[in-house]
Amino acid sequence: MHVYGRDSIDTVLAEESYVFKLLVNDHGILLFSRDIEHEQISEPDIRYEADSVGNALAGVVKPGHIELRHHNDFGDERVHLLMERVLALPEMAFARDFEVVYQGRTLIPKPPQDEA
Repeated sequence: MHVYGRDSIDTVLAEESYVFKLLVNDHGILLFSRDIEHEQISEPDIRYEADSVGNALAGVVKPGHIELRHHNDFGDERVHLLMERVLALPEMAFARDFEVVYQGRTLIPKPPQDEA
């Protein structure tokens, strides 16, 4: 899987309350500024278009949370497996314990916090 734009979010990740966007599919993930619309950015084999025309899911990332928009070609199981692969990538270590929500449903919950 390819990871595009990881360096573009480094400074954002240092903020306490950040927001950035992503596109993701089986080819990889594209991370980018919240100031860019999902339709305005793409990489080879990763593109988003409204009404499930593109081949990628669009999403928003906040601390501890990834929210993905509906896409007709992506059912819950496919999204769950895809995001497990994405979160296991070394470049995505910052998000390893994030909750993943698809169409308002939690597909990957946050792991329980260890209590001291």
